[in-house]
Amino acid sequence: MKEFFSENQNLIIYLFISFGVILFLILAIQILIRTSLKKRTELIEKIKVSETVETSTPLKKTSRAFKKQAKEHLRERFSIFKRVAIAVSVISVLLITSIPFMDRLPQAFISILVGSTAIITGMAAKPFIENFLSGIAITVSKMLKIGDTIIINDNYGTIEDISPTHTVVKIWNWRRYVIPNSAMINSDFINLSLNDKWLWAHVEFFVSYESNIKEVREIALSTVLECKYYNDVEPPSFWVMKTEKDGVKCWVAAWATSPAGAWEIEAEIRTNLIINFQEKNIQSHINYHKVHKDVVL
Repeated sequence: MKEFFSENQNLIIYLFISFGVILFLILAIQILIRTSLKKRTELIEKIKVSETVETSTPLKKTSRAFKKQAKEHLRERFSIFKRVAIAVSVISVLLITSIPFMDRLPQAFISILVGSTAIITGMAAKPFIENFLSGIAITVSKMLKIGDTIIINDNYGTIEDISPTHTVVKIWNWRRYVIPNSAMINSDFINLSLNDKWLWAHVEFFVSYESNIKEVREIALSTVLECKYYNDVEPPSFWVMKTEKDGVKCWVAAWATSPAGAWEIEAEIRTNLIINFQEKNIQSHINYHKVHKDVVL
């Protein structure tokens, strides 16, 4: 037994060192993941707005359901990350500690093994590494977080999850738009919740030159004041934006306290404007020319 220990003293020392380093890395990973999970869970609890549009839904207590689901995804994601991190750490430590014993193996075998491993690992891990690094960049830059309302590729929705590889956007019709993080970081998008949730909600419409613009202005402003989601922090505004060949382009606008409120007030303004214009016989440029053409004929 003594002879065995004396002959393999270096090997035993390396094994003990390797075992200690592995235990230290596992403990460090556990502490890091537990701390990060706690911080992310606290952030999810602070989210107040989880719906892009306020709608009646088949789910009860949607905000609670949203937070519960987000926490489950978070725990699952960190669980996967923990397993991967531990496996990579163990393999890395074993490879590093085995370096002193590499001289006992044929050099050609080592070269082929290292080269093959590098090529296979690089090809297999390229998409994951790209998305993983992009996910870190998104998180560190703070340009996106869970609960933010965004518009991306003409899709309007709420960030529901940011995983190491992809971002999930819950769009307005409750579908999930899944985007790889590498594509997300290279895409142009509008974050409606980046600094605050206030929005200047506006509606664009056209009227014919035969319309009384003063009457149009009064109808547009009164339409906003009658809206359920109108916020009286500042009176609504009306502008003539362009005088085009076929008609007059107008805007009416008011403040909204959230992206959901802006969506609601814009929809309500458009609907009520049509009703009010029809009642007052105010024609748009398209309707006017159609009616005028029919009269001439």
